[in-house]
Amino acid sequence: MKFISNMAGVRKLLRPVFWTLGFAALLALGITMAYLYAAQTTPHGKRSIKALGDNVLISFDEVDIPHIKANSQSDALFALGYLHATERSWQMEMNRRIASGRLSEILGSETINIDRFIRTMGIKRAAEHQFDKYPVATKRLLQAYADGVNAGNAHLGWALPIEYFLTGSKPGHWSPTDSVAWMLMMALDLGGNWHKELQRLELSRVLSTKQIWEVMPPFEAEPVTTMDFAKLYKDLNVFNPQAGPVNSRSKKLPATELSDIDIPGSKDGIGSNNWALSGKLTASGKPLLANDPHLGLSAPAIWYFAHLDAPGLNVLGGTLPGIPAVILGRAENYAWSFTNTNPDVQDLYIEQIDTQNTGMYRGPDGPLAFKVRQEIIDVKGAPSVNLLVRETRHGPVISDSYARAKRAIDTNRFALALRWTALDIENQSVAGLLELNRAKDMDSFRHLLRKNYAPMQNVVMADVDGNITYQAAGVAPKRQLRHGLYGVAPALGWDKQYDWHGYVPFEQLPSSHNPEQGWLATANQRIIAANDPNPLTGDWDLSARYERIVDLIKAKSSHDIDNMKMMQADTLSLTSIPLLTLFKASTPTHPLGSKAVELSKNFDGNMRVDSVGALIFNAWADHLTRNLFSRLGYIFHETYGERNYRGALLGQIQNPNSPWCDNPKTEAQETCLDASNDAYNKALEYLSKEYGNDPSKWTWGSAHIAISEHRPFSKIPILGKLFNLRTPFPGDSNTINVGRLELLRSDQPYETLQAPSLRAIYDLADLDKSLFIFQSGQSGWVQSNFYRNMMPLWAKNEYLPLQMKPQNIKRSLELVNK
Repeated sequence: MKFISNMAGVRKLLRPVFWTLGFAALLALGITMAYLYAAQTTPHGKRSIKALGDNVLISFDEVDIPHIKANSQSDALFALGYLHATERSWQMEMNRRIASGRLSEILGSETINIDRFIRTMGIKRAAEHQFDKYPVATKRLLQAYADGVNAGNAHLGWALPIEYFLTGSKPGHWSPTDSVAWMLMMALDLGGNWHKELQRLELSRVLSTKQIWEVMPPFEAEPVTTMDFAKLYKDLNVFNPQAGPVNSRSKKLPATELSDIDIPGSKDGIGSNNWALSGKLTASGKPLLANDPHLGLSAPAIWYFAHLDAPGLNVLGGTLPGIPAVILGRAENYAWSFTNTNPDVQDLYIEQIDTQNTGMYRGPDGPLAFKVRQEIIDVKGAPSVNLLVRETRHGPVISDSYARAKRAIDTNRFALALRWTALDIENQSVAGLLELNRAKDMDSFRHLLRKNYAPMQNVVMADVDGNITYQAAGVAPKRQLRHGLYGVAPALGWDKQYDWHGYVPFEQLPSSHNPEQGWLATANQRIIAANDPNPLTGDWDLSARYERIVDLIKAKSSHDIDNMKMMQADTLSLTSIPLLTLFKASTPTHPLGSKAVELSKNFDGNMRVDSVGALIFNAWADHLTRNLFSRLGYIFHETYGERNYRGALLGQIQNPNSPWCDNPKTEAQETCLDASNDAYNKALEYLSKEYGNDPSKWTWGSAHIAISEHRPFSKIPILGKLFNLRTPFPGDSNTINVGRLELLRSDQPYETLQAPSLRAIYDLADLDKSLFIFQSGQSGWVQSNFYRNMMPLWAKNEYLPLQMKPQNIKRSLELVNK
């Protein structure tokens, strides 16, 4: 009885606690319900707007594409800005802060290095200078868009996307220069030659120039330069005597973010596919056009589809939140597509510091003073960081802010400066985009492409009259084959022979119109103009995707939309086929070896999701690559992922006794077959630990997971699972349906964070039969049904309709002039 009495007393004491917890739970539930009710995840109805010129009607079709009907172009762009803010507010806030170097204000010390690098590059500063030179009419349009963004954020009220509550922040003010700055960030993401220059400098410390060309082989039969740059650097003694690994990348930031050793543009495989077939190769007798840009996967996606309809403006396609234009898409009578041309528009320069006066550096005609400015980086929860940015006559000194560059050279005597076309004050690429959106036909569109500055793009177009056209558009420095360094390695800043001497004229850029063969295709492969034998870069991508596209085009005499879908879904890896002979000649001694050999004996290089052989092969190729090139130490381990070393591997296995196949840790002289057998054993050891001891249950899709990462919560437990999108995915780094492997950039080396960020197919027989898909959804609100609705369709290569005149309207939003 005493026990029961005691229990009653305990219950009495705990009763207030239970009431408090219950009240707290009810309060939390009430706040959650109030938030979900107030959050404007599907804007509809009427909104009164002060800054609007006239009323705008926005109709959302069944796939959630907004169709903006306005009476002026400025109102149409205002409405686009309004939608970008209401649908993608947090994404735009991150874009604004990344481009301004202001992430640390809300994310703390983890992002200081990102901000330091972006401030050093002067992205926002360059955008402001460029915007000053824009035509007045263009400035007004950019201002209209910015006004729309700010109005959209204001109308969100207190119920902001939950990322703001988690970071204790609010939407910042969007200005026209934020749009210009984000365009510069896209150019930075798509331009990466200077990273290869830096790697060649790093390798020069331990290898000869000949060996460097074996590790980073030229696309041409012979390198574009004959200079012995490794000897040049050794003779000058430019290297840091204390060189070693830099701090590892942040474990808290998504891989889509920057870090000490990862910054935009540093990865192989950032590119795209596009191709056009003329009517002579199609069932309809009219052209078909396909496009799939290969950019980093993010949640939400970088794309937001919209239709802009105003006097002199009628375009539908993919927009980038932050930029007031349709980037990829169609007009009423033509369609266009982009891939990255990959020109060499970035050069590193080794500047020699005057050790007696460190404010000076060596110029071609005598000492020159560094330009110096101070930047203050505010940091959440920590003291502000004072940053002194130096510039030379070539550009910003990146060795002051980028760890790998600082490690590479003796910074007491030398500095590394970057020359980059996109920073030129003449760059007016956003203005060019606005004019492209107003082009009345394909001929006008092609003519206006000369206004694109950076990034340079391969533009493939088709129109309803049956024409197909290709034009490389953008600026690139003039170079002369076999003269100087041709931009493949850092140049001496005090030697005039390495200075740029103008840009390639638009008329000399590669182009083609209605070729006799009846098709056009680009996939970041080598492209040479008919009237200029000098390639735009010495660092072309491997041409496997292009060659496979051409094979599939030539395989049929007549194509339709279903054929285009099949081509975009293709997963045969042409860079794997040359490795199959060595793979199948290998004899692993691992206990699972005989079963693995049996299961993979019919593997033909097709990277299907359900393929056992694809997983075994990729793990073998991974470990074979490590066996050959891990002797490069930290240089390999920090870059194996941004570079896949496939070209180097293919080059070395052609010689069965390649010295790269020898294991430097043993006294024996190993052959490539020995290295292959060892790699097979290591692969099986890894796979058995990760996926169990029954190889018949292994599949490529279990390891090759496509992850769309959220900024900045992708790596945070629980939040990462809420915001990230994951799905098994086919392909590899060199298939048409690309899925670039992360390798040493991730604890899961075969996952992919870079794949088709968008697929589109345009039918010029009836443009309203065009199709599209991307990997997330239109909404940036994680609680919305449209945050992830496209992912399963994207993973299976299914599509949604892309129509200017949709049959069904699901909801409407009217912006009313107040």
